[in-house]
Amino acid sequence: MTASGSAGGGDALSKLRIRRDEPVRGGSWLGRLMRLLLTLVVLALLGGAGWIFSRSPGMLADADRLMESVRLKLEVRVVLASVEEGRAADATVVATGYLQSRQQARIGARATGRIEEVLVEEGVRVAANDVLAILEHADLDASLAAAKASAARCRSELLEQDVVIARTERDLQRAEKLLAGRTMTQAEFDTEKFEYDAALARRESLQAALQLAEARVQEAVQLRENMFVRAPFAGTVISKDAELGESIMPGGMGEASGRGSVVTIADLEHLEVDCDVKEDFISRVQQGQLAEVAVDAVPGHRYRGRVRKVIPMGDRARATVKVRVALEDADQKLFPEMSSTVYFLPEEESGTGGDKVTGGGRVAKADSGRRIFCPNDALQTAGSEVWVWVVGAEDRLRRVAVQAGEKKEGRTEIVSGLSGGERLVAGSSPEYRDGLAVKVLQ
Repeated sequence: MTASGSAGGGDALSKLRIRRDEPVRGGSWLGRLMRLLLTLVVLALLGGAGWIFSRSPGMLADADRLMESVRLKLEVRVVLASVEEGRAADATVVATGYLQSRQQARIGARATGRIEEVLVEEGVRVAANDVLAILEHADLDASLAAAKASAARCRSELLEQDVVIARTERDLQRAEKLLAGRTMTQAEFDTEKFEYDAALARRESLQAALQLAEARVQEAVQLRENMFVRAPFAGTVISKDAELGESIMPGGMGEASGRGSVVTIADLEHLEVDCDVKEDFISRVQQGQLAEVAVDAVPGHRYRGRVRKVIPMGDRARATVKVRVALEDADQKLFPEMSSTVYFLPEEESGTGGDKVTGGGRVAKADSGRRIFCPNDALQTAGSEVWVWVVGAEDRLRRVAVQAGEKKEGRTEIVSGLSGGERLVAGSSPEYRDGLAVKVLQ
């Protein structure tokens, strides 16, 4: 049974076959139908979208702007087309810097203590040696009183000793007469003499003690004076660095060690611009040279300046030399740390027609008209064609043809094409085109 069963089973298995040429039953015609319907739907959608866009050109533009916003915008650095008037337009060198006071200091105490009273506020003008703040000094008052009392006692003891000297001197004179009359022994005379000499020596000791007591009085006076914070020079309080009750410590660098200063004062009547001039143009700047100073905080006004000092040290990293220009007509609108632009003027020339005489007897060129200047790195040239890329509304580029004039220290005068104040792209790129949206670097 087993053998026959297994043989029969083997014949049955050998007869099993997979018919690969026959289609799989179920779902074959349905899948083809679904694919056909999906293809028709996609074609219909594409056709409808093409018809809509062809009927509405504005939608194509919107689509283009949408795609442009998705793409990464080019980053550009912008410079300004500056407008210059007067003699500043003829400047040989232009440099930027910041206003600073010729005298400015953070005023602190010469001794450690706690603030008892602050007598000034920001903006207050002070004279030299005015008291700005007072530190607690009750203990020093007591020490000073004790030192004065000790000195007074020494003076009284010295006066008392003068009386003793006068008495012993008379006794000595009397003893000399008695010794001459042989009515006093030599031993008695020597006793009178020693008392007189001791009185004189005693006076010398009391005199030294008085000097020591007076020195201690001066020391106590100075220690007490150190509790008064005074202005070292006339100026204006520009910041109040400590308040009532705070501790003051000479050289303090924070709350842990105490405040280092009470106020900061500056001489606002003597302001100057600390600016950096490129090494390539420092030969055009000389001490005493006239300049015009434009302060961003006071638009439309130019201040008279004069080169006070050319610092004899270059900056290797920046390739610049520091120059300080003193303002000759500073007013109350100016404060330290304001951004400024210095126009170093050329040498004044003699002349008559249309010129004006300066205070020194020399004749300066008459003021020229309004002129526009553009940084050289914003100018683009191709043969005889010159243009700039202007960043307009919505930060989109606009190509503007210009006519260039005279070149001066990294800038070029624009004869036509710009009105001044435009934002210009510094540098060039083959990707620039009209209407291109860019990202302006701050």
